[in-house]
Amino acid sequence: MPELPDLEVFKVNIFKRLTSKQLAGIEVFNPAKVLATKEFLINNFVGKNLLSIDRLGKELLFNFGDNRVIAAHLMLSGKISIVSEDTVNAIKFKIFSMSFEQETIVFSDMGGLCTIKLPVPGKAPDAFADTLTLEYFLDIARKKSRSNVKAFLIDQSIVKGIGNAYVDEILWAARISPLSLIGKIPEDKLAILYQSIGTVLSDAIASIKRISPDIISGEERSFLKVHNKAIKETETGYPIIVEKIASKITYHTKEQVVYS
Repeated sequence: MPELPDLEVFKVNIFKRLTSKQLAGIEVFNPAKVLATKEFLINNFVGKNLLSIDRLGKELLFNFGDNRVIAAHLMLSGKISIVSEDTVNAIKFKIFSMSFEQETIVFSDMGGLCTIKLPVPGKAPDAFADTLTLEYFLDIARKKSRSNVKAFLIDQSIVKGIGNAYVDEILWAARISPLSLIGKIPEDKLAILYQSIGTVLSDAIASIKRISPDIISGEERSFLKVHNKAIKETETGYPIIVEKIASKITYHTKEQVVYS
């Protein structure tokens, strides 16, 4: 599943291809996954110029101005393709497409989970939002004191945008075990965990840009330091343990302290 760092790179690369182009047409291939009618989308979006592509949590936001925004959530296996109009039919498992002059952006998903909708504002801050302050993080940690730390970090109602792989990377960077309870972690260690969120995600964006500079779909994970099938131990020499924690396949090591 593409996570925040992937989507940050996608949005820049897609906008390079479609910047300021006028939306010429819309097709809805799977109405069950497009949470607005084709008629509404055509009447409100076709003929408008794409002004920006933003990201909120795990959604890409296609902004056409005057509060006209289409949100795409790729879910587990959603893909994005930018193709010429005459090759759209060759793409399997199509959900939705938008045509811009000579190019069409197509959203597809063999798992059928990718959703297209009009965005609904949420209360939880994005992982890169100014509202994700240390004070907020400590306060919500106190309120959720009985929660497993991995379940806490992956909860989109607490912080938007962090997924399974990057929770493991953040916890490893902070040297906190995913087996810990959030309420048992000392405040100074919670501050380190909070700082690790921004550091790990920012470093990941830089790594993706370096390794796959033109990526617009899928995921680039070869640089991950612990949540990585290709390595058996961390750069610090600890064997990587793989097990299910908080209902998620989790990668961690014994150098991470358990607070329980």
